[in-house]
Amino acid sequence: MSDSWHPPMTVQKPLSDNVSTSMQDSDRKEQNLNPIEGFGSHSYVVLATLCTVSLIVIAWSLVPISRQAARWNGCFQESFRWDRRTFPTDPNLVSKLWATRYCNGGSLSMPRE
Repeated sequence: MSDSWHPPMTVQKPLSDNVSTSMQDSDRKEQNLNPIEGFGSHSYVVLATLCTVSLIVIAWSLVPISRQAARWNGCFQESFRWDRRTFPTDPNLVSKLWATRYCNGGSLSMPRE
């Protein structure tokens, strides 16, 4: 017979007992949220939607600027070619200056000597 004394075994709680009840209830049907907690639970979706809409609006507002830049570049290239054909003795810098002046709303180049 074994009359030796053994310490009592400690029983550990299962892990599911350590988890809060809100985490166990996965669908949270019975959980009542006040408006602040409700916003907190959906804040990621709200902020992601807001960021997406903001990026779309920013991109949409840049379209007219892009079109204006494309038109200006076309005007500059055509004016520069015209000036080089008309005044072949002028340096390139002068032709670029006249083309820039015309495309920015200045008058046509006057006859130069």
